[in-house]
Amino acid sequence: MRYCPSVSRLVELPDKGRLIVATDVQGNLTDFERVARVFEEAAAESTDTVLVVTGDLVHGPEIPEQHWPDYLGSYFQADSARVLDRAQQLAEHYPGRVHYLIGNHEHAHVGGPVVSKFFGNEAQRLEQLLGAERTAWARQWIASWPLLAVARKAGLLMLHGAPNALIQSAADLEAIELAPAGGPEGVVDELLAELLWARTASTVRARTFLNAIDSRLRAALFGHDVVRGGYAIDREPLLCISTSFGCHDGDKLYVDWDLSRPASSAKEVARDGLRPLYPECSPVYRRLPTA
Repeated sequence: MRYCPSVSRLVELPDKGRLIVATDVQGNLTDFERVARVFEEAAAESTDTVLVVTGDLVHGPEIPEQHWPDYLGSYFQADSARVLDRAQQLAEHYPGRVHYLIGNHEHAHVGGPVVSKFFGNEAQRLEQLLGAERTAWARQWIASWPLLAVARKAGLLMLHGAPNALIQSAADLEAIELAPAGGPEGVVDELLAELLWARTASTVRARTFLNAIDSRLRAALFGHDVVRGGYAIDREPLLCISTSFGCHDGDKLYVDWDLSRPASSAKEVARDGLRPLYPECSPVYRRLPTA
C-alpha cells in the first residue's frame, strides 16, 4: 500500500515566535499532557508559538508497577490510543502550529518494519486496541506527518534520528516513500531508514546533511535514543534530547527557543534552550552547560 506520496516531507517553521520541541513520548499520556500544557501556556502568551514532536508518540510498556525495571525510568502505563486522540485534539485546536514528525514506531503503521520493544508486533498491538475504524484513521493521519521540520532563521533542524543520511538537497526528501512498492516486506527506503533509525552521525555527515537543506543550519535536534540525564552532544551539530521515554521525571527535557534567534551550535541550544519537563523534581537542569 502506498501512503500519501504527495505530502511534503519537510515542514517549514516561521522566522519568529517561540518553538517548543519534544521527543519520544511512546504512549506516556501524562508526559504528553505536560508537553501540551507547556505549549498551550506558551501559545497563550504568543500566537506565533509552534510545537514540534520528533516522532515515537506511540508504543510503550504495559508492565505492572511491581515488575517495573528501573532502567525504564519513572513508572507509567502506556496508553498510545489516548495519546493519539489527545495529539489530534491539540493539532486541531492550533491548526498549522503543532507538528508531529514520523518516528520508526509510527512508520510501523504505514509500511515500515515491525518494531517489537514490548510486544512481538507493537503496531499490531496498538491497532487491536484502536479497532478497524480508528486504525484506518490513524494510518491516514500518520502518513500525512512530515519527516523533518526546519527553522531556517533559527538555524535548527528537527528529525527523529540523527542526520546521518547522504542527500544532495531537500528535494531528495520529497522522493521518499513510506512503503516502497516491489521490495521485500520490511525493507524500506535507505534514506528513510537513516532518518528514522540512526542514533548518531559524524560531524562531517551531519553538517553535510544540514548544508544540503540550508547552509544556515547549525544544530540538529532529535530523539530516538534514550539519554540518561536528558540530553547529549556527542559532537557538533548533534543535540539528542530525551523528553519522556526511558527517563526518570527529573531527567526529562524539552527545548524552548526563540525562532528569531539564530543558533550558533548545538551547545548553545543546550545551554540556553533546554528546560525540565518536571522542574519540581529536576536535578538535571542544574547541570546544563554554562559555557
